[in-house]
Amino acid sequence: MLLFCSQRTDLCAFYSEWLVRRFQDGLVDIRNPFAPKQVLRVEFSPSQVDAVIFMTKNPTPMLDKMAVFRDYTVGFQVTVTPYGPEIEPGLTDKRQVLNSFRQLADRLGPSHMILRYDPIFLSQRYDEAFHLRAFERCCQQLAGSCTQVIISHLDLYKNTRKHQHELNWQPDSLERFAALACRLAEIGTRYGMRLQLCAEDLDLSAAGIENRSCIDSEWLRALTGKTVDYPQTQARPHCHCLQVTDLGEYNSCAHHCRYCYANFDEAQIARRRALHDPQSTLLIGHVQPDDQIITKKKSERQLRLF
Repeated sequence: MLLFCSQRTDLCAFYSEWLVRRFQDGLVDIRNPFAPKQVLRVEFSPSQVDAVIFMTKNPTPMLDKMAVFRDYTVGFQVTVTPYGPEIEPGLTDKRQVLNSFRQLADRLGPSHMILRYDPIFLSQRYDEAFHLRAFERCCQQLAGSCTQVIISHLDLYKNTRKHQHELNWQPDSLERFAALACRLAEIGTRYGMRLQLCAEDLDLSAAGIENRSCIDSEWLRALTGKTVDYPQTQARPHCHCLQVTDLGEYNSCAHHCRYCYANFDEAQIARRRALHDPQSTLLIGHVQPDDQIITKKKSERQLRLF
């Protein structure tokens, strides 16, 4: 089992107390976003979990909670982007994020840390020169704390289209993104970091940029020292990430990033966050009498010793 925390919301930033309780209890309920009366119940322990992957824009609340996860193999993907509060109004001071990144790398090791510099979009303010300067500053701060960087091009999701005017986004070609990516790769190389694309139909291997997945067997092998057998999710075109159990829920993140795909109904966010109870087995609200509970079968680790 791969536990993902989370692509749907920022559990580390806003729900770390709930997350700790779920791991202490070894049980979490996950409401099906496509069938809301259906709840997946997952019982787990370290013997059934191959890895726990945290994806966050603010890992700071996790620093004093890592002892809870000491029996699990964990990895972090931390997003650090250069945009201002008009684009990312709910984000904490990014200097603190970088400091927390370094602290986690010191505890876990650089192989457990991935920097996400995504999504990349270009505008009059955030042009190529801006990204090059910002990325170099980020690499300077994180040199020695990670070796892997994920980049991606901005996709026009429902929420992104709604905020397109605020983004002042210039509909740029993939060729323009590719040219910028190659220059970012040169910077990364100087600081011991290798760039990889996420879900892009591009071949930039000549620039040393790999086409890989956010969560793939190669990274899990680096985390665990073993080979992991998992099917690919194929959630969207050119995505080859491994299947995971995501503990999050959509429309519950208070970062309010204007390009976000997971907050597709912003009117719901405050209402749903008010329903959060750190004691509940569900992230938002509680299990109701008419909910259909489906228990995920326990299985042993899917690791092979080669």
